Amino acid sequence: MASAKETLEKIAKAIGIATEKAASSTGAAIDNVVNDVKETVEEVKETVEETVEDVKDFVEDVKESVEDKVEDIKEGAKDIVEDVKEAVSDVVENIGEAIEEAGEAVQDVAESIDPTPQDERVKELETQIDELKSILKEALETKTEEVTVTPEVPTEDKGLTHSPEKVVEKKVNKIGKKGGSSIMDNVFRYMNNNN
Repeated sequence: MASAKETLEKIAKAIGIATEKAASSTGAAIDNVVNDVKETVEEVKETVEETVEDVKDFVEDVKESVEDKVEDIKEGAKDIVEDVKEAVSDVVENIGEAIEEAGEAVQDVAESIDPTPQDERVKELETQIDELKSILKEALETKTEEVTVTPEVPTEDKGLTHSPEKVVEKKVNKIGKKGGSSIMDNVFRYMNNNN
């Protein structure tokens, strides 16, 4: 029988063989994965670069298109402004001509109207104004009479009926036979039945 040492050596050899095989297959798998990853990274890198180039081209196209549109809008706005200026100047000229024609027509009508004779009402008013003027002249020319003011004759002064330094006392009239000097005294007497 084999000793334990030999058994262990056999097991170690078997494991070593298995380990070498596993290591070699693992190494090959890792190399394959690394190569696959490198290839994938290269492909992604190329795709990204192509996409970036496409985006740059698209941005340039959009930029050029926008600039063209802006130029078109500017030119269109200039044309519109010029058209509006021309239309406004035409309207102003037309209005000026219309005003001149209206002024000429008014002058023609004014010249064609004969001055109308004054009617009776105007004549009456003028005569009334003349009368008022003459009345005012006469009033200003006449002398005003002097009015003499006579002073009023003073009435006889009777003087004071009491001394101004003395306090005037009120006289209290007695109520009935009860007498008293004030209303409160009378009330208390009535309440107490004191006659």
